[in-house]
Formats: sequence, C-alpha cells, structure tokens
Amino acid sequence: MTALVWFKRDLRIDDHQPLYQAARHGAVLPVYIIEPDYWQQSDVSLRHWQFISAALVQLNTKLQALGQPLLIAKGPASTTLRYLCQQYGISAVYSHEETGNLWTYQRDLAVKRLLRSLNIPWHQYRQFAVFRRLNSRDNWFTLADNWLKSAVTPTVSSLPFIVQPDWNLSALAPTRATDLPLCQSWQSATAATQTSNSFFATRCSSYRQHISLPAQAVHSCSRLSPFISYGMLSLRQLQQQSYLAMKTAKKPRHIQGLQAFFSRLRWHCHFIQKLEDEPAIECFNMHRGFDGLRETDFNPTYFQAWKTGTTGYPLIDAAMRSLLATGWLHFRARAMLVAFASYHLWLHWRPVALHLAQCFIDYEPGIHYPQIQMQAGTTGINPNRMYNPIIQSQQKDARGLFIRQWLPELSSVPDSWIHTPWLMPLSIQQQHGCLIGLDYPAPVVELQQAQQSARAKIRHWLTQQDHLRWQQQQQAVFIRHASRKRPVANKTNNVKNQLSFNW
Repeated sequence: MTALVWFKRDLRIDDHQPLYQAARHGAVLPVYIIEPDYWQQSDVSLRHWQFISAALVQLNTKLQALGQPLLIAKGPASTTLRYLCQQYGISAVYSHEETGNLWTYQRDLAVKRLLRSLNIPWHQYRQFAVFRRLNSRDNWFTLADNWLKSAVTPTVSSLPFIVQPDWNLSALAPTRATDLPLCQSWQSATAATQTSNSFFATRCSSYRQHISLPAQAVHSCSRLSPFISYGMLSLRQLQQQSYLAMKTAKKPRHIQGLQAFFSRLRWHCHFIQKLEDEPAIECFNMHRGFDGLRETDFNPTYFQAWKTGTTGYPLIDAAMRSLLATGWLHFRARAMLVAFASYHLWLHWRPVALHLAQCFIDYEPGIHYPQIQMQAGTTGINPNRMYNPIIQSQQKDARGLFIRQWLPELSSVPDSWIHTPWLMPLSIQQQHGCLIGLDYPAPVVELQQAQQSARAKIRHWLTQQDHLRWQQQQQAVFIRHASRKRPVANKTNNVKNQLSFNW
C-alpha cells in the first residue's frame, strides 16, 4: 500500500502527524503541488515563492535522507492528485488541515469531492490549536491548551524508496503578470534552527523592552514568524520549548522576555480560529453594520502614497519602505500602518489588507485578516486604535535611527525636526538638503484635521444605525470570536460589560 502525503503550509518532517501516520501503514509518496491559479490571487506575491522555494529544497534534502525524495508537481491540485493517485496506486491521502484564504478553502472542497469519487480516504490532521466545526468559543481555551501541551508526534526514521522525482524548481516556478519587487534582503528559509537557537539563547533578553522599537525590533523580535507560517517549525514544539525555557532561565531579563514571547505566541491560534470559524471575514466586515462606512470614499491617491511610503509622515513611510525591502515588520508598525490607512486616510481595509499580504513574507491568512479588521475598527468588539504617527515616532524612534535608515532623504535632518520635517523653516530645509515637496513629500493629509474627520464620520455613522440591531450583531460577533477563558453565562450583559464602544 502506498499513501500520498500532501505537503502544503507544513514544510517539515518533525512533529508531522500526516507523514508519521502514513509511514505507519506502508510506503509514502511525499508531494508538493505548485498551483498556478493560486499564484494569481490578489493576496499572493512571488516574494512568498522566494521563501517557499528554498524551504522546499531543504525539505527535499531531509526526505531524501529518509529514503524517498519529495515529488514536486505543477498544476491544479485536483488534476494533479487524480493523476498521482492513478499513477502510483495511492490507497490514501494524508495532509494537515489548512486555514488559508478563500481560494484554498474552495480548492480543498474540490479535492474532497475528487477523492470521494475515487473512493480514496483523505486523512487530515490538526497542525495548530484550531478546531474545525467548533460549536462554541466557551471551551476553546481549554481545547487549545490541551492540544498545545499534548505529546509531539515522533519523527519518521525512514521511508521506502518509490520513485526518484525529476524536477527543476526554476522551471516550475510560478509567474505573475505584475508583482511587487522581490526582497533585497529576506530571512533565509534554511535558517529556522539557527534563528530559533539565537532567540532562546540571547536575543530574547531584550524582546520585552524592544518589541515596539523599530530600530531594535529587527534584532530583538524572535523573527520566527515565516518559519511558523510555512510550517517549517512546529508551533506545538515551539510552545513547549518556550515554556521549558521560561521555567529554567536564570536571568530576570531572560525570563521576562520569554514570558512576553510565550504570551504572544498563545494568540497565534486564537486569531486563526476566527478565520476557520468564518472564512468570509477575509472579504467582509466582521460586524456587518460597518458595511458602507468607507467604501464610497476610497481615495486612490492616498492609497498610492501609503503603499509606496510617500505619505509625508516619516515613521509611516519608513515602516512601509522597510517592509517593501525586507518583507518583515514588527507588530506595532504593522498595526500603525493599518490604523493610519483606515482612519487618517479613510481607506477601506480590504485593499490595504491585500497589499500588506503581498508584502509580508510571513503572511498567515488566519492572523492577517482578523488583525487587519481589528486595527481598522470593523470588528465591533474592539476599541478604535487611532495611532498618532508623530507621537509614535517621538516615543518609539526618538533619535530617528529607523527613519534615517529607510528614508535617506531625511538622513541629514536634525533630531529636532526628524519627526515633523514639514515644519522646518525653508532656510533649515536648504541647509540640510531636504526640500519638503521636492526631496521628501509634504503630508498628504493634515493630522489633526484627518483625526477629527475620522471621529466625526464614525460618530455620524453610528447615529444612523438601528441601535438594537447593532447590539445584536455586536453580541453575535462576541459570542463567535471573542477570547475568553470562562463560558459566557449572561451573554447580553457580558457583551455590554466587556465592549468599549461609545455611542
């Protein structure tokens, strides 16, 4: 009997239950499918392929050492799987569950229909603490906690040889008509172990203090997100490793950093569960009462300035240019970019989300869309976060180190003007070689006016809504998606007590 193991966003052999279970029952054909239609989706870019292609080479090396190399095919998943099942007499297909974008959701439904028609069982296993067909969020925390603490799946020691695949990744590489520039510097897909080791050994000691400081975060953050997103590291293993390291560390700063990391790591599956429970939030407001709030006011000029890092607000622009160049950004800057686009520029979150998805090497749909909506203020159960980019700049990058790194046109601007260069007198602009409107753009919006306008629009929108219907929808979102350790006893009162929404 030969089983097919379909690798998707789980490019590893450790703690890989589909691979382990398939190997227990006989020979294994490990397969990765490059799906051309997927690479045409609006939330995808070839910088993702930069990372994935290197990860596939590494995965193949590990599988080859076990005895059976990775087979990489190109084409629609259903067509490819049909051919492989018939060609190799496949008796069962094994894979991890995937909470991806709507396209992959529809793809998996098509594969399910295909395998059912071929009378071939498809065994899917949980990769994260995310539960399909979850009846209630009340018991999610316990379920998640139990799964994350559960025993790690043993690593397969050998695989019988079936076939020597003949593939060339350069020839199989997907293409796109238009795309973002490839990253000038990105995290190597072969450095998962090295990155993890350096974080737990030394870098975690400054994690808590530097997580929100742009110049320092690039070194002090774990930088493990792309390896988790593409399954090169097991989240369960990482969670357990973090807990053990936290309990055995000796230095106070080391312990504090690991505690902060462990806490944030726990939120990973909470957000993915939201998209698993409601795939439509990739495209539609979580609270449907916000439908129509921003759609008709979308300003393409503002959007172009935002996505190219030319808004005239230095920290906003430095964050975007850093992201465009490297494919990574620390969380506070991600939240600030979305909030600035949503409130100050009054842009609908959907185009904002798609651009950022293409930029992020570590793009994880289940985290991405719920977080975007939370920062854009369309969940109905989270407070509005209207970051002031000047205050954020002064607090998080006081000396302008991050700004100067990514905005070389401001490199000679004095510290006293680096956060508000448009306020420099003309003589100082000329003295330091930075003419506003020529060398660096003037702000696309006036800050206070934009903030006041956003608040006024939200207040006006809320006054036009049916109060009872709004609360009912708000309550429904809370019941379905809110984080809680205890069951909701009195759902109506609980929602009213926990939500910070001002009418």
